[in-house]
Amino acid sequence: MRISFCKIVFLNYLLTCAKSEEPHCSKYDFEEKVLEKMVRMEFQMERMKSEMEQIVKTVDRQLNEMVEKQEKHTLSIKTTQEKFSETVEALQNKTSEIIETKLKELQILKDQIVTPTVAFKARLNAHTAAPAGQVIVFPVVLFNEGDAYNSKKGKFTATTNGTYLFTIAFCVLHNKYLYVDIMVDGVSYTKTNIYGDYNNDCFTADTVAVLKAGQSVWVQPSGSASGNIIYPSTVGWNTFSGVLLQRYK
Repeated sequence: MRISFCKIVFLNYLLTCAKSEEPHCSKYDFEEKVLEKMVRMEFQMERMKSEMEQIVKTVDRQLNEMVEKQEKHTLSIKTTQEKFSETVEALQNKTSEIIETKLKELQILKDQIVTPTVAFKARLNAHTAAPAGQVIVFPVVLFNEGDAYNSKKGKFTATTNGTYLFTIAFCVLHNKYLYVDIMVDGVSYTKTNIYGDYNNDCFTADTVAVLKAGQSVWVQPSGSASGNIIYPSTVGWNTFSGVLLQRYK
């Protein structure tokens, strides 16, 4: 608290003069009281000023602390939001990966369970000779699901691993014969002998083969009479057919 030195000297002077020269109720006594009151008021003002400055400092410090806490709280909320967003994104990615994996597994399982349609049937449309060792080509395709039969080469090529059934039917002229095989990659899987005894007889033969994708199947004579021995008619067709019974991995 600051008190002017001059004011203090002047106050002492007034008090001294008042005691020595003037009566108790003189003009100087009044001024002394007024000055004393002014000094007390100045003391009070200085004290109030000091208190106000202290209050301002306290309030300012508290405001700064509040702002700092608010900033920390805001930063904490932002950090929490970022971590939450990262967690949600990670969960979404993980969920997508799991779903994609399960869908692939489901598709694999479906492919293993569901057997695709692979089936064909083709026939001859004219009298035909059957030289031994030569592939018999059946040019007229009745159906060819899966496009595994080649009507130009007369060969069936497996499109998938599985168990297949193949069937042949031939009609042979009277007094003619035909020895014919169903071949798998050059290996005979079935043999049959067909004779035209009294009439133009028709016979069938079949085989079951477990094939891998890419293996080929065809019909090949192992011996026959000379000339045209196979004949087509309205009541008997010469056919080569096959079907996938069950696919395996």
